[in-house]
Amino acid sequence: MNEYAVTALVVLLTLGVGVALLLTFGISFVSYLAVGVILSVLLASLVYTWWKSKTDRTVVLLKIEILNKIKDAVEVLERNLRAASEMVDVEPFMEDLAGIKRGLISRGFFTGEFQINEGKIDRVTLTAIELESRKVEQQLRSLESLVVASYGEAVAGRMQELLDAAQMLVEGGFSVREEYEELRRVASMPAASLQDLLEKRRRGEEQYGRLVERCIREAEFLLTTAEGVADVSHLREELERVKREREKVESVYRLLRVRSEVSSYLTRPFLEAREEVLAYLDRMLELSRGFERERQVLRELRERAKSYTDPGQLAEFRSIRQEAKRLTLELARAMAREISVLDEELRKLGRAVEGTGAGGRISELDPRREFREFAGSALEVLTALAADFSRRYREVKIARNYPAVERIISRKLAEAGRVSAGELGVRYAEEFLRLYSESHPEAVLEGKVLRLKG
Repeated sequence: MNEYAVTALVVLLTLGVGVALLLTFGISFVSYLAVGVILSVLLASLVYTWWKSKTDRTVVLLKIEILNKIKDAVEVLERNLRAASEMVDVEPFMEDLAGIKRGLISRGFFTGEFQINEGKIDRVTLTAIELESRKVEQQLRSLESLVVASYGEAVAGRMQELLDAAQMLVEGGFSVREEYEELRRVASMPAASLQDLLEKRRRGEEQYGRLVERCIREAEFLLTTAEGVADVSHLREELERVKREREKVESVYRLLRVRSEVSSYLTRPFLEAREEVLAYLDRMLELSRGFERERQVLRELRERAKSYTDPGQLAEFRSIRQEAKRLTLELARAMAREISVLDEELRKLGRAVEGTGAGGRISELDPRREFREFAGSALEVLTALAADFSRRYREVKIARNYPAVERIISRKLAEAGRVSAGELGVRYAEEFLRLYSESHPEAVLEGKVLRLKG
């Protein structure tokens, strides 16, 4: 019964009782009591009406929330089934899902358009809707497990197909080892639900696409390089077909054929590029003595360049050249910093500081220039920096150790009146003897021998 009708009935009954009390006992005895009772009943009725209305609205909202969850679960599974239909036949599963939807519609929970039927859910208890929700959840879970069994097998097959194709490209000489390892990681991801399987397949396809794109770029570079020494138009046609059909794993055979044939034309350019890079790195190693951290990185880059023996790996020397440029700048800056430190120490030791100012030439090293042009300028700057560093290092060593060596020279002169560089027995002996002669007028340097005058 409508709560407003109940309220009206209660009010009428209360008024009737009030009138009966007045007629029976008189207004003097019961008037105040009756009025108080009437007001109390009226207030209680209003409170009850407000509470009942609010409680019913809360229940309605709970019903709608539960039905929305059912609707979302059904629509997500329906959407995932359509996505899975690219690889497996999902028609039987779609029919089962349609049956679940029809059942919900027939029971009045949803309209024919599968929208919540708010006009009818008032007649259904919250408990009934909760029970229906658990029932549908179980049906959807069972249906999805059947789909997962079928689709999971298809996804596993597709992942293996992509892995096999990618491995062929790696073994064929393309520089896609990192992309291949990432594809393997994606293929090994666990996937328990249909959503997980769809995500796994999507990521696998994307990673394979990136791997193939890298191979295409390598092949493009090799073809462009080979065009100067041979007619490779037929190979370029093959590569264009690969671009159009890159999603097909069969395209790997065309990619491998392009790389194999074009490599046969690139022996000379490859050997020239390899020799150029190795010669430059060898020279950098000579100039980097005293800078062990930079030398270690240079040695590793040289070993990497030396490991390439296949003309089809010509594209790798693009990245090696870029890395060599970066290491050149790092070495030059490290040299300039160390020279500044040595200069400061020389000043503290009271020695004059002279240099070529090679550190200021680092700005000439522009990595955007062609490698051959960059290498020529870089070796000039590094040679000047290495000379400055070597001279500063020697001057600091001499200045730092001179007081101790000075005492040795004075003792030997007192004992024998003379001392030679060989007798002194220290590094930079001639330089120490020269400094001693400059600060001691009683001694004179004759060649490599220091003598007392007179």
